[in-house]
Amino acid sequence: MPPPFDVVVFDLDHTLFDFELSKHLAFERLLDDHRVPDPDGDLVDRFSEWAAPLWRRLEDGTLTLATLNQERFELLVERAGLSADPAAMAVDYLALLGGLGGLLPGARDLLDTLASSGVRMALASNGYGEVQRARLDQFDLGRYFDAVAISGELGHAKPSPAFFERLFAELDRPDPAASLMVGDSLTSDMAGGRAFGMVTCWYAPQLGVRPAEPIERPLSVDHVVTDLAAIADLAR
Repeated sequence: MPPPFDVVVFDLDHTLFDFELSKHLAFERLLDDHRVPDPDGDLVDRFSEWAAPLWRRLEDGTLTLATLNQERFELLVERAGLSADPAAMAVDYLALLGGLGGLLPGARDLLDTLASSGVRMALASNGYGEVQRARLDQFDLGRYFDAVAISGELGHAKPSPAFFERLFAELDRPDPAASLMVGDSLTSDMAGGRAFGMVTCWYAPQLGVRPAEPIERPLSVDHVVTDLAAIADLAR
């Protein structure tokens, strides 16, 4: 029996790749390299909090990735009162991100299972090309995907239909209604996939630690999974 979907499209960060680990390792190394003190050990959390509105602006198309990277370090230096060069920190941070971290538990097994079952896969990431390409190379992920779309290379970000148009053109335009979008973000992955006509699967491991209770499914979501292994049952 053929797979139920023509193609399964995966988000990368927080879905297959442990972005939180990568971020913390890279940020810690960055502070050491730039001799920035962090006596309370919470600077990375404040950095993420200050940058969150910038990522929302990226999704709505009012900010570019290059501007985002510069602006988030300007905010960090200003609000934390650091004696550091934000432009230099921004460049060094991206270089560190690409080489640190690892896949989420079960991600490799999932990709191997789907590949061995003949499932066609693609990758769709809102991220920096140099960072995501380094991760694809380091963890030998490129061999799983027939197409890779990275917002920093395309000039469009999820949930923009233009992003998905570029990805599906590279895949020789499969039917979106027979395609599955898997990701952790309701605003970029689920909303973007649904708007493009795809079937959506929300990867929400945070729901798995709750007491047994019905899961409220957002309107943009067709399926909800709390562990990666469940995606194999859905996609093959």
